[in-house]
Amino acid sequence: MRSLAVFSSVLLLMSLLAHPVQALRPEIGYRVTPGDYGIIFDQVTVVTSDSLSLRGWFFPAQDTSGIANDLVGRMIPVPAELKRKARAYTVARMHQAPTILICGGDAGNMSYLISYAYELFTRGFNIFTFDWRGFGDSAPWPAPRDQLVCTEFLSDYDAAIRCVRARPETDPTRIGLVGFSTGGYLSFAMIATRDDVVAVVVGAMPTSFDDLIRVIAPLDSTRHFYAPKDYPRELLPVSAASKVSRPVFLIVGENDNRTPAWMSQKVYDLLKGPRELWIVPGAGHGGELAPELVAHEEFWNKTRSFFAKYFGMAGERR
Repeated sequence: MRSLAVFSSVLLLMSLLAHPVQALRPEIGYRVTPGDYGIIFDQVTVVTSDSLSLRGWFFPAQDTSGIANDLVGRMIPVPAELKRKARAYTVARMHQAPTILICGGDAGNMSYLISYAYELFTRGFNIFTFDWRGFGDSAPWPAPRDQLVCTEFLSDYDAAIRCVRARPETDPTRIGLVGFSTGGYLSFAMIATRDDVVAVVVGAMPTSFDDLIRVIAPLDSTRHFYAPKDYPRELLPVSAASKVSRPVFLIVGENDNRTPAWMSQKVYDLLKGPRELWIVPGAGHGGELAPELVAHEEFWNKTRSFFAKYFGMAGERR
């Protein structure tokens, strides 16, 4: 039952993100929350440096007891008669554990990341998901139709990491990041500029805005994609890679037509620290050919093992 739930939830997420090209497409509000499945979580408000409020969900490491495991992500929304009774979050019961932030991309909101979180918080990791400004229940923010990203998302990510570090359940020496596509290069910018992030897993890594636009522009000739002028170009992966010394795991589909495998390979070749690259045979960028679907079990086994290795989790439950 669990495999069906995970497969279907990832399919929902990837279908949402399987747009011909990349640009901002936020979804306001949530059609489902973790509590609908009986998952223990804490709803958090993150305040950015420019005083905006972002919504976040903190999932403490927990087992599958009390969770509607066969429904996680598969039913969005969950029918009222199938919703689980909310379970109280009590910090006093929690212990410090490695914590991974999973950030969204350019579409939807964090409700579509619940199944990703599930694969990790049921294996000994705390998880934090959050929404960029203008997404979910975070503060409103304009999302220009053809703009690739908002530079302000860097401030949002920074605020989310600071929030997680301050929580008593977090081991501040073991913080990791997971991001895909847009969320991937934003995660890469964090590990390139912060000294409190231990390791990062990035799916579908672009090299630069110029390369990305050159690839995606032919996919939709009616659009005029552009990058924000104030985004620090030195933080783009191809520029920052040679300065990153901490562990990076790059994952990309062999047939990705939006962030082709050569982009991840180029970044990988520039990295100076511990690095791994997995080009997933037969996989694409999203939809039913996303790496998470084509090689589901291997995807999560590799991701958990990567973090466990660099968090020093030998002997801990995973």
